[in-house]
Amino acid sequence: MVTGISRQDLDEILFGALQAIYRFERVKVQRFGLTYEQIYLLQFLRRKGPAAMTHIAAEMKIPLSTATRLIDRMERRHLLNRRQSHGDKRSRIVGITTDGENLVQAVEEHTFTTISSNLDKLVDADLGGVIRTAMSLKRILNDDTTMEQKGG
Repeated sequence: MVTGISRQDLDEILFGALQAIYRFERVKVQRFGLTYEQIYLLQFLRRKGPAAMTHIAAEMKIPLSTATRLIDRMERRHLLNRRQSHGDKRSRIVGITTDGENLVQAVEEHTFTTISSNLDKLVDADLGGVIRTAMSLKRILNDDTTMEQKGG
């Protein structure tokens, strides 16, 4: 038992959360015509700035060939662009375009509007719990980058 919750109850709670996130993300995928990976990549580049293809593949935990195909599709839609790295002629740097920026802003606006309107329905105590949990998800889910940093 984890903090008084049985394995079966925890599995049901986590499945319910996964189901809600999956359905929420599916709406965005359908509404904006992007895959989950494309949305993540746009949000990543928006926050971190241009990145090397190898860094993107490592961040997304996908093979470089998969990252290349993903970026190719997004480049054809004018959401991303590639340029040669100044320091390494073999490396390509990927950046977000104005179209990509506008699309990711629309995705994030949709997310904010949907979530904030639903959070408004919660009482303050529940709202605080949701926010604390959301802020702790990376630690709770034991993101493997934390394990890598610890040598695990």
